[in-house]
Amino acid sequence: MRRSRSVPPGSRRNHDRDVFTGWMADHKGIIVKIVRSFTAEPADADDLTQDITLALWRSVPSFQGKSKPSTWIWRIALNQAITWRRAAKPAHRDLDNVVEPSASNRADDSILVDRIYDAIRTLKPIDRSLIVLSLEGYPYTEIAEITGLTETNVGARLSRARVRLTEQLEETR
Repeated sequence: MRRSRSVPPGSRRNHDRDVFTGWMADHKGIIVKIVRSFTAEPADADDLTQDITLALWRSVPSFQGKSKPSTWIWRIALNQAITWRRAAKPAHRDLDNVVEPSASNRADDSILVDRIYDAIRTLKPIDRSLIVLSLEGYPYTEIAEITGLTETNVGARLSRARVRLTEQLEETR
């Protein structure tokens, strides 16, 4: 994005900082869900969170408002997670909003959430992204916009990923 000469550099930095701070306040959950879907170890989660946060900061000047901020954040964060490389394979953690545990069933629900994360991590990175977006309730059109895939491709990949996820969950029962 080309910066206007009429905007003083200090004002632009303040604007970028305000935009970034707003994104982090309003959409922190997106980052948490992506990190939890791609990592299990706390050190890995910290590293990926830092990488995503830095990528989002760097992306602020190029955000033109042609999409919703949440769509932009999903795209940047998922791309960062997909390309993020780590030698160790992650294990598991919690998946927010999949299960609303009651006080009496928290242990069982925690085990279920761990199993779901384990299964999600067996998928290819792009399929993990599609599943997480689907679990968040995004329609195919927005998933396509976020991932850069066609709606048809999103549907086909999601269908196959759901089958693999179901098979994986049944095997670990």
